[in-house]
Amino acid sequence: MMDRSGGKKVGKEKLHKILFAIGMIGVIILNIASWKSVPFSDWYIKHIFPIWLNTYARLTSMVPISVGEIMLVLAVAITLFGICLCVYNLICKRKFKKAVRKFGIFYAWTVLIVCYVMTLNCFILYHGSSFSEKYMAHAAEPDTLVASTSGNVIVQTTTYSQNKEQSKAYTKKDLAALRDYIVAQCNTLADEVDHDDSGAVYYDGDLIEASRQAMKKLGEDYDQLSGFYVTPKYLTCSEFFSQQYIMGYYFPFSMEANINSVMYITNVAPTVCHELAHTKGFIYEDDANLIGFLACIRSDDPFLQYCGYLSVLDYVNKDFIESIEKNGSVYKSHIRIRDVVAEDNIFLTKENWQEVEKKAVVSTATVKKVSNTFMDTTLKLNGVEEGVLQYNNVVGLLLEYYDGTLY
Repeated sequence: MMDRSGGKKVGKEKLHKILFAIGMIGVIILNIASWKSVPFSDWYIKHIFPIWLNTYARLTSMVPISVGEIMLVLAVAITLFGICLCVYNLICKRKFKKAVRKFGIFYAWTVLIVCYVMTLNCFILYHGSSFSEKYMAHAAEPDTLVASTSGNVIVQTTTYSQNKEQSKAYTKKDLAALRDYIVAQCNTLADEVDHDDSGAVYYDGDLIEASRQAMKKLGEDYDQLSGFYVTPKYLTCSEFFSQQYIMGYYFPFSMEANINSVMYITNVAPTVCHELAHTKGFIYEDDANLIGFLACIRSDDPFLQYCGYLSVLDYVNKDFIESIEKNGSVYKSHIRIRDVVAEDNIFLTKENWQEVEKKAVVSTATVKKVSNTFMDTTLKLNGVEEGVLQYNNVVGLLLEYYDGTLY
């Protein structure tokens, strides 16, 4: 006699395996296609990615707290539950074999879904054209350091014109001009923002919404930045992210722009714009840094303008110091950064750092080291050869942006 229930069970298991295999193949094909074809990635970013932004992201944006953080907690909880269930099953001599098997199936499908979400909302974006390639004259690899007989060339970019490559070199003199301009803007705008009696900066208004509107305004000049914007949210675990020196986070699985609530106020606007740039398909960190800068300085709000220039001051000043080989006399011959600017250009106040350390479960040094390693590895796995150093590439993009204006 045939056991029909057993046959149905085997048939159902076989169907699940086939569907799962097809799903995995789909993920692999999408990733290979994006790695192999920039036009495919650009087409996806232009035509498909906005669908998720205007549907799924609209839904998560309605939730007042960070959905991404909740998902992270659930992921850890589910994983720990699975480990405990497997260990308990072994101790009890496989009495819960059926439960473990069902959980395994559930976990496998969950991982597959996560793979699709990460591929569609993050991985493919790494293989599309950069902001400079789409909208600026000199495209690609803006911070490629090159040597010259005079030792004067510091950055070289490449222009693409009628399928011919043309090199564009930027010199120490160009970098000095950029640095002095950024410093001058910061020094001037510092007097146009409000400081309280203790010298701390404050903003009278909704800074998150003002930053969001600045991005919408920038979208009038750059079409990929136009349209719907999610509502940025403060991170609940901001102290933990502060230990990693993280100002904001784009959660691909919830398509949210999340902001550190503990960091100093001058970091808020550029960070909001930076994370919103990611939700528009610009996943490269140097692109997002530039976009955040442009959104702020093109705003009509002096506070946002000030924050925008502050956001790139350290990058530019550091590269300038290295270009002059840390020569103190040369450095002093250039525009001085005012004390008020230096005081406003901080990540956290001393008081906030003390609060962060009080609540720390693991030392900040350890958390930062692990975080940097994870971020560096993640970026490199997605084809970003320089890893976390990509943030610094904003200097090359700024040299490119001000080409023809400052030099």
